[in-house]
Amino acid sequence: MLKEQAFSLREWSVKHRRTLHRQPELSLKEDKTSAHCRGVLKELGFNVRDCWGYGFTADLDVPGAKKRIALRADMDALPIQELNTHDYVSCCPGVAHMCGHDTHMTIAMTTARLLVEQKNKLKTNVRFLFQPCEETPPGGALGMIEKGCLDGVDEVYGLHNEPGTPIGTVRLCAGAMTAAADRFTVTIRGVGGHAARPQDCLDPIVAAAQTINEWQTLVSRRINPMHPAVLSVANVHAGTTFNIIPDEATLQGTVRTFFDEDRKLIETQMRATLAGLEGRGYKTAMEYIRGYASIVNHESGVKRVAEAAGAVLGANNVDTKTEGAAWGEDFAYYLLHKPGAFFMLGSGNKAKGIVEPLHSARFDVDEDCLPLGAAIMAELVMRV
Repeated sequence: MLKEQAFSLREWSVKHRRTLHRQPELSLKEDKTSAHCRGVLKELGFNVRDCWGYGFTADLDVPGAKKRIALRADMDALPIQELNTHDYVSCCPGVAHMCGHDTHMTIAMTTARLLVEQKNKLKTNVRFLFQPCEETPPGGALGMIEKGCLDGVDEVYGLHNEPGTPIGTVRLCAGAMTAAADRFTVTIRGVGGHAARPQDCLDPIVAAAQTINEWQTLVSRRINPMHPAVLSVANVHAGTTFNIIPDEATLQGTVRTFFDEDRKLIETQMRATLAGLEGRGYKTAMEYIRGYASIVNHESGVKRVAEAAGAVLGANNVDTKTEGAAWGEDFAYYLLHKPGAFFMLGSGNKAKGIVEPLHSARFDVDEDCLPLGAAIMAELVMRV
């Protein structure tokens, strides 16, 4: 029933999604985006309250309810020039919804409308969390939580569209769903000089190469082989010409881990490698920035999502044993405070040519994911 009801609202949903798509706003600048969503939720009868930044909460209360379920939607766009040619492309040069947060907001608004239409059957209170600044660490979730968005909430749920997953399917797992995403910048300072007289120098390029090689053994030799982890040096800069050994080399990269003990060990051992260089006369510095924590889904939350998604899509279209993804998401912080789950909603469709990945300049979604995602979220709430 909810699926059919959601599809009856498809035109309404598409209209809102395309409006948001045309007017993308970067992290911490989601003024018009927030105003649009606030207007819709107020019109539907929700109690809307300011939260952190341009974020807000929207509550729907029902008599006698003893629980409150929170559903989160992120609002910010990316600094990318959209290369699509459809008639609802971004109107803002260099800014576009290439991660599909316009989709997430629309799913939330459609879910809200479905729940209002089913209010007489609701047995739980509902709170929507419209969150700014997911794309820019440290992210908006921490600010929203600090401002009390989870006060009185019993469970929290979120989703992300995924063009690599076919429309009409969902995937998630209990435990680690996404990686903790950290980044680092390292400076190795030696002594430069003529490339023909390396004996008079302390070569930072050689030290950088040795450092990179040693770091690669951290994952293969220090981490449990059953624990996924990535340590990637993504850029190396040193010198400007062919016959001069430079004074300095810099390395930048990322660390992705699914277990906190691995996260701590890798950072500690990276620093130990640099300390070894110090003993050989080099001067080193490392800026290690911890990004988002790993999303760790609760068993109870996964069960709720699986039952709701199964009712909408069919149980055979719900994968609850999927592998985690090595990208970061600040929804993780909500799950550190409340039980719940985060799931991936299929939004790709090869037959329609919708295959571009997240953050691609040609990214798009099959808009059938709007009613499907809303039906799943509404079904989840109605089953509480």
